[in-house]
Amino acid sequence: MEINFAALREMHPRLPEDLALLMMTRAALGLQRNGHGSPVAIGLDVERVASKGSLAWLGSDLADLAQHDQNRVTEDGAEAVVLALAHQAQGWRIIRRLQQGEHADWLLEHTGEGPRQVIALEVSGVDRGTIATRISEKLAQVARSADVDQRWAGVMGFEEPTAALRSTRGAQS
Repeated sequence: MEINFAALREMHPRLPEDLALLMMTRAALGLQRNGHGSPVAIGLDVERVASKGSLAWLGSDLADLAQHDQNRVTEDGAEAVVLALAHQAQGWRIIRRLQQGEHADWLLEHTGEGPRQVIALEVSGVDRGTIATRISEKLAQVARSADVDQRWAGVMGFEEPTAALRSTRGAQS
């Protein structure tokens, strides 16, 4: 699977342009501060089905990194990659940003075959190390989301580019 998060606005038309640009910039900075250039190979895990992909982006100037909060680079960058993956792998589009207390970051929809599905998606990033513990934590968090058809968590690891997208349904098996 090829993921180009530079096309984030095309994938998610409701995402404001300024927010998409900030998220894409921070994703690029997160990858580049870990020594990666575009494109880079990425390990993907969608519902425990492992595959390899390619992740591409427009470069950012690493000299600008000092102007960004390091945690926001990781979190916003993870959102850019996971939202692109969610669109590529599942065909989902953003409805709106969820608010604190709603137990997820994004409300998405799938309007393909069958009835419309509303999805709560919790996203997180890990600058260094494995994403295994974080995906479990985020699945537990999103499981508390109410009034949705599906609950999913997505985590992006920047050191060794890896992204996982899993549902709470799959977490119980």
